[in-house]
Amino acid sequence: MTSTRDEWKTELSRRFAAFVEAYEHGSLEALSELFWHDDDIVVVGTHSNLHFIGWAQVEHSFRAQFGSLRDLRVTLRSEQLWRGGAPPSTMACLTVPSMDIALVAGGKPVTFEGIRVACAFERRGTEWRMVQMHWSLPRTEVLVDHKYR
Repeated sequence: MTSTRDEWKTELSRRFAAFVEAYEHGSLEALSELFWHDDDIVVVGTHSNLHFIGWAQVEHSFRAQFGSLRDLRVTLRSEQLWRGGAPPSTMACLTVPSMDIALVAGGKPVTFEGIRVACAFERRGTEWRMVQMHWSLPRTEVLVDHKYR
């Protein structure tokens, strides 16, 4: 690999680690710095109530999660797989084939194991931020009401 390739992978790996940290700490402010605030960014999951388009809906979803869930802990179970990103590309894709999330919902501990995650990052100028995220959850129960008004 060239040093340029190493640099973008290192930067994007830091960005994803910052996402995990912000998610675990329930920090909307930190999450806000990791996404472009476009009207057409997309965050989806396998549950029917997990489909958000535009920063306002994505922010609302995170706010609902942080209001309902406690003690969030993310554990990556597989390596991060990166595609694209090396100059002159302005897009990169991350796939995490397996991660777990442990949390407390309604006073009860819950663990979602084997979540598959894919994220699309876009570089504007020198800064990378997410424009798309997909979570494939193996469990079917819905823990958070994400109704967007």
